Amino acid sequence: MPGSENVAPRRRRAVNLGALLTEALANAGHWVRNAFSRRSPGPEFVHLEIAGHLPERRRRPEGWRDWLRYRFRQPRESLEEWRERLGLLAGDPYVKGVVITVGDVEAGRAALESLRLSLLAFRRSGKRLVAFIVSANLSTYYVASAADTILAPESLELALHGLRTESTFLRTPLDQLGIEPQFLHIAEYKSAANRFLYPSMPPTQREMLTSLLESTFEEITEGITEARQIPVDAVRQAIDQGLLSAAEAQERRLLDAVGFADELPARLGQPGQPVRIVPWGQARRHVFHPYHWRALERQAIAVVQLLGTIVPGESRDLPIPLPLLGQQLAGHETVAQAFRRAESSPRVKAIVFHVDSPGGSAIASDLIWREVGRIQQHKPVVVYMGNVAASGGYYVACGARHIVANATTLTGSIGVIAGKINLRGLFEKAGIRRELVSLGATADMPSAFASYSDAEWALLRRWMDEVYQRFKSRVAAGRGRSLAAIEEVARGRVWTGRQALGLGLIDEVGDFESAIRKAKELAGIPLQADVPVMTVRGTKTRTWPSTAAAWGDLLHTLGRPWTEHALVLMPTDMPRG
Repeated sequence: MPGSENVAPRRRRAVNLGALLTEALANAGHWVRNAFSRRSPGPEFVHLEIAGHLPERRRRPEGWRDWLRYRFRQPRESLEEWRERLGLLAGDPYVKGVVITVGDVEAGRAALESLRLSLLAFRRSGKRLVAFIVSANLSTYYVASAADTILAPESLELALHGLRTESTFLRTPLDQLGIEPQFLHIAEYKSAANRFLYPSMPPTQREMLTSLLESTFEEITEGITEARQIPVDAVRQAIDQGLLSAAEAQERRLLDAVGFADELPARLGQPGQPVRIVPWGQARRHVFHPYHWRALERQAIAVVQLLGTIVPGESRDLPIPLPLLGQQLAGHETVAQAFRRAESSPRVKAIVFHVDSPGGSAIASDLIWREVGRIQQHKPVVVYMGNVAASGGYYVACGARHIVANATTLTGSIGVIAGKINLRGLFEKAGIRRELVSLGATADMPSAFASYSDAEWALLRRWMDEVYQRFKSRVAAGRGRSLAAIEEVARGRVWTGRQALGLGLIDEVGDFESAIRKAKELAGIPLQADVPVMTVRGTKTRTWPSTAAAWGDLLHTLGRPWTEHALVLMPTDMPRG
């Protein structure tokens, strides 16, 4: 599987020589490892644990301070590493199979879907894939169902409670506190501000959430049905029951056998000949590692990532997550710099733009959209959407040559919100009077202590209409559709990847590897070519800020959503996990 590299903007010759030397040393290490690995018994089965957030690409430390922090913190395993690992095990003639267990999983649904596709690809190699589960919910059982055999102890807790999303509405307590939410949204499905505007869920929001849950539910149940070879009605009945014991799960053919983990070697072996099951950390020393000379390749695929809420300026990570914004902020300058590095490299023949973002700044989104359109005039850009690429996350992607999304990716949300929170009533209840002295007809418009006048409401609406029309025109141009056709699928509505494919908002349902294959095709690179896949990043000037700087940045960022007149931001209460 292609690895991940960092690309530097200059000194290409030195970097290529350095990469060649690094690869030569790695191959020498592989040769020594491969030569001595079979002198001791190798693993017949390898144990892998599914856990963590499962980001798409592995994290590369930036600077020595970041390296120290990364070195002494438990690293987050990425889907990239899972694909590489499963590829090595599939290619090792001595390994008979893999045993997977489920740990503390915090990954989004699309990430779990991508992992499941990788497990199914390993299973197609002809080797055994066994899942041992102690407890599982619907999402983690969906992943485990990729195995040809599922085992569990008698004390199994299989909690197939279906899918749900929860939304909190604050209008009633805000009114009691004297806080006045003043927001506009285009159009009726744009629900990011609904929690402030309404005391309960509006019908359009309920309709959209129900549709998303139904699409995701269908994807999961059909996947389990196909893998377990049982009727879809039987899967739905098991989910409706909710909590199943091991005996009930086995009776419903959701489980193949009941037993304990220490019994697995005997179960997977022959009578009197139990197999050796070795954890990956130990097994990796015995697994055959193929040799690569990717540094000699004159062609490469670059990966540019946009992760988190889109903001003007540089990308940065906040010390704690913020409402509406999250913790990762994707700055337009950092993303644009990464694109220009990929553009300037003669080795890079195509770019995969990995987007995992609920949107954010309309201005920053438009500037990133411009970079995508400009660069792909001479280098194809393929978008891969992660767990969510909606609102601004769809805006930056809509002009790409080809768009790939997982079936459960949240996308679309073509709409705009704008407004502010008026705190004057709250302050007056506390006996605090804030006086405004202003000059100019709209000088009070951004203030959190003044209501919008009728003229200001009209001005805000006119500005939002302009942003919305521009958003739709970008989508129409990128997707080759009329504005009227885009309006039918816009109106602020969020779709799953499967729904978006039928509506023409994306081109393909697949995973990251699907995007790489399409990038190769568009660049004229043979699909079987072992070319490097290089993660290209823009420079961060604040890789590890001091505590004071980090908290100062957080306080500054807290007010950021209300300083820009129009946002393209997806609501945070969408079903994700």
